Amino acid sequence: MKRIDPPAIDDIKELQLLANNHGLGSYPGLMNEYIRFRSQYNVYSKSGGNPWNIAPLPISDDLKKALRTHYGSPPQGRLQFLKKYRRGLSPTICPMCGGFGNGTLDHYLPKEDYPEYSFFSKNLIPACNCNSLRGTTVKGVASPARVIHPYYDDFLQDRLYQAVFQGEFSAPSISIEIIDKSHPEFDILKFHLDEVIKNEATQGWFEKYWSDLSQRPHDKLELVLPLPAQDVSGADLKVALERYRNHMDKDHDTPNNWLSIFYTGLIKDHNRLDKLAAVINSKR
Repeated sequence: MKRIDPPAIDDIKELQLLANNHGLGSYPGLMNEYIRFRSQYNVYSKSGGNPWNIAPLPISDDLKKALRTHYGSPPQGRLQFLKKYRRGLSPTICPMCGGFGNGTLDHYLPKEDYPEYSFFSKNLIPACNCNSLRGTTVKGVASPARVIHPYYDDFLQDRLYQAVFQGEFSAPSISIEIIDKSHPEFDILKFHLDEVIKNEATQGWFEKYWSDLSQRPHDKLELVLPLPAQDVSGADLKVALERYRNHMDKDHDTPNNWLSIFYTGLIKDHNRLDKLAAVINSKR
């Protein structure tokens, strides 16, 4: 997860040019709805995309289809930012789940339910498949539970999540939890954790990373272990890993990338650090 700035796009201009284009399938429907669309854009920007504050426009099925087509196959010379920003806004980190890399420019408010935002730049976020896996889910049963918005939620600059290890050393159960149970946005953090972060890909990454680290900690942590080679204690390892975690924060411009989440939890697990230090000492 990562707070990023939205693309600097004149969405009203893009909307107007599309609405005036007689050669598009969205004409004249989009022209007839232009004023209401412009109003919806303003509502979105003022409310930070909050789905609790935005009611979808009732529009015809034909116009809905045409709008989605514009997103999937932009008209010649229009909506060129779609390709430009697909990887350019956050090329190394998925702003939605904190995983590494992203593959698309996807919708925050789903285009199936909010077709008027199909090509609205503030509703299009770079993401990996975590965003598509949530389907059309964007809010819970009661306010304020909703998905985090990387363009508007400044609390993404805080350290929000940590890994939790339970069970045996070699193959623990690993989960992710909210660090601050009294966080003012706890309901949002919990909903986002359940609907976006938790999936098989995330779980698989954390389990594989621990498997590699627990078997070859001397190799994986070579750059942060003291030189020349010497025995380390769990306390020594905690200091080294905290420094490494902080470096990952800076390297990825967010404390909510998967590595930082992983190590934030690990440095609090003193028994596991002691065992990891013992493996390092036996192999260096």
